[in-house]
Amino acid sequence: MSAKRSLPRALTEFARPLGGRGGQRPRPLDLLLLEGTAPETARAVVEEVIREVAPDAASVDIDLISDLPWPSDAQAALTAIAGATGAREGETAVVLDLTDERQREWFITLVPHTISAEIWGPAGSGVSFSASDTGSVIGWKLPAERWERVRARLRHRGIDPATATQGATRGHPDKYSQ
Repeated sequence: MSAKRSLPRALTEFARPLGGRGGQRPRPLDLLLLEGTAPETARAVVEEVIREVAPDAASVDIDLISDLPWPSDAQAALTAIAGATGAREGETAVVLDLTDERQREWFITLVPHTISAEIWGPAGSGVSFSASDTGSVIGWKLPAERWERVRARLRHRGIDPATATQGATRGHPDKYSQ
């Protein structure tokens, strides 16, 4: 999704009530993948976050653009996307269906390399995922109980979430992993 279209959506989402009492939804957690996370760990974190976000995806899009040459696995995903959707490298805001396991895998493969990928849950859900700057910034927003499920799956895979993620607004390691 282009920056022009995603900015109003982001502002709308952030302007929603964030209280935790009086019948309002609890504030979702803003989290980021730590810069310098090993590629295999980063992929596992992205897989698990997208596994949690995908069922609620109201919109999903990805730019088939990278600032660096695409690695071979990403080239294969680009070829598969072209065959399935007709979208070609260089196109922006290519819509994918994350309920389709193949398309979800292509999305996960391209996230670390694209200039932009986004998932938005329904308005007010507190669910989103974003990757930009050729995978150097990967962040998501989830309610705490859903982040707990992701953390449990990461620990099951032998990954300590505190070593790969941080709170986006806190600037320190993920306090939610204790």
